[in-house]
Amino acid sequence: MKVSEARVVVLVANLYQEIEFWYPVMRFKELGARVTIAAPASGEVYGSKLGYPVQADVSVDDIDPSQFDALVVPGGLAPEALRTSAGTLDLVRKAFEQDKIVAAICHAPWVLVSAGVIQGRRVTSVGPVRDDVINGGGNWVDQSIVVDGHLVTGQLPNDVPPFCQEIIKLLETVPAPDAAQATLPRSTMTAEYARPVKVKTAAVAPASANYLMFAE
Repeated sequence: MKVSEARVVVLVANLYQEIEFWYPVMRFKELGARVTIAAPASGEVYGSKLGYPVQADVSVDDIDPSQFDALVVPGGLAPEALRTSAGTLDLVRKAFEQDKIVAAICHAPWVLVSAGVIQGRRVTSVGPVRDDVINGGGNWVDQSIVVDGHLVTGQLPNDVPPFCQEIIKLLETVPAPDAAQATLPRSTMTAEYARPVKVKTAAVAPASANYLMFAE
């Protein structure tokens, strides 16, 4: 297909890494693709490590892999939240089952490990995630970008341009979507904002060691 025909879903959660999120969003929008931002909950505002706000278009619970061609998972500390989201893990598993393009960079392979989809696959990541990949059954490779079938993984923010280029190459090898298929909303989010947000935490209950993360 032409990249302008592609449907790309980019995941987000609090404490996402700015370059690893915004570069793919802007790059695929620039190429004319239908970009949709998805999160564990739609309508909520999520903050980056530096306070850039993002509002998701849809919840991961409301997406079927038949509605997209590529799923992009940015890094930062957002994967810590995404890997505990049952809806996110279910979406990732279904994407693999339907042989969709899945791309994860930096800490994002944490999500792949928790979804149980990397056994026997060549995967790279930021260094601290190496042991998790190995323990999850993946073959960790110390390269900036690794492609294994329809799986693309990358190491660091500086690797985002070639990371996106590999996604583009794969998109160009898959058939164009059926025009009659249901589509996800086209995101209108931009990197402009009136004020930064702060990501905070709160205990789920008095004296609880478990916490919720939110942006305001």
